[in-house]
Amino acid sequence: MAKSGQRKGGTGAGGVRPDRSARFDLVPSTAQGLSSIADPKLRKEVQEAISRFSTVFGGVPERVVKVVDLAADFGAQFADSFAVQAEGGVNSWYYRGIFINRAYTDNPKEFRARVREQYDLGWFSPTTKPVRHIIIHELAHAKWSSQKNSRNARKAAPEISKLYRQWRREKRPGWGNYARVNRNEFVAEALTKHAMGSRDRYTKKLMKILEANNL
Repeated sequence: MAKSGQRKGGTGAGGVRPDRSARFDLVPSTAQGLSSIADPKLRKEVQEAISRFSTVFGGVPERVVKVVDLAADFGAQFADSFAVQAEGGVNSWYYRGIFINRAYTDNPKEFRARVREQYDLGWFSPTTKPVRHIIIHELAHAKWSSQKNSRNARKAAPEISKLYRQWRREKRPGWGNYARVNRNEFVAEALTKHAMGSRDRYTKKLMKILEANNL
């Protein structure tokens, strides 16, 4: 399970094999639709992020995008996270989807300010659209999670790992330290940068690998 959070809480996606059986998929008890976001500007930003991802990548890998009380449904360790992407299966409490923290959707000003704070700390790759960044990052996790156990993804994995190691050695500008956590976070941030127009030779190389392997 991947989460977009503050530096102290950032973790990788973990390599959990998704349980795709709808029989086991659960909805968090506090989940509500995007229409529950009271602030119209924030609601529009979230919807535009989803639309942007769909336009760039030819679809949305995860249809379940909800607002939840992360602390109540996922535990106190998620209280400060902006959003989580859950793959399903036992390690995700059988939750599957992208879940945005209501603590932030109820306070849009704080939401944007806290993401910008992570930019200032060098944790996230800086952008001019902090809310869009968070949503696209989680959609990027969902894209990779839905493919990573496929034959094509296994074939591409050594090239992606090599690119990730090369990037870590080079310390490219315009990237945050979150991408250094592991390969999954590198892929998520690279896809986010690609979708948001902040492309460089590493995002281009990653896209070339993915496209060559029909991913």
